[in-house]
Amino acid sequence: MVNDIRLRRLTEVIRQRVSRAILQELKDPRLGFITVTQVKLAKDLTSAVIFWSIIGTEGDRSKTAHALDDARGYLQSAVAKEMGTRVTPRLTMRYDPSLAKAQKVYDLLAKLRRERGESVLDQDPKAPAGTVDPAGGIPFDDSFEDEGGGGEGDDGEE
Repeated sequence: MVNDIRLRRLTEVIRQRVSRAILQELKDPRLGFITVTQVKLAKDLTSAVIFWSIIGTEGDRSKTAHALDDARGYLQSAVAKEMGTRVTPRLTMRYDPSLAKAQKVYDLLAKLRRERGESVLDQDPKAPAGTVDPAGGIPFDDSFEDEGGGGEGDDGEE
């Protein structure tokens, strides 16, 4: 068993390594634009579920699922080398429908706006000026301004 901090670190190592392998190393034409959305790693490190999502049709999703299943051995090996642990989790790939569901909600909201005659850029009258997200008309906080380039480790104090 591992502690929670180590488990979170190893989960992130797996997520990054699988993402990098899919995007840069796998050359399967069945793979579309895939996003690794989440990894769930067992506390005993014996298994990990890789959740992925894709934007596309049901056919694209099916092709991608088959391609990922075929590449599981390669991904397993890549994860084993990256983790550096005695035990390597057995990877299981699982489709994550959350992005597709979010897109459906967005489409429904856009349809309602069109039916009401509202523009996507219409703003909530209570929102301060200049705070409309052009992608969805959702107010956001743009009060943060970078004063001086602010690189990593720069807290803005002189």
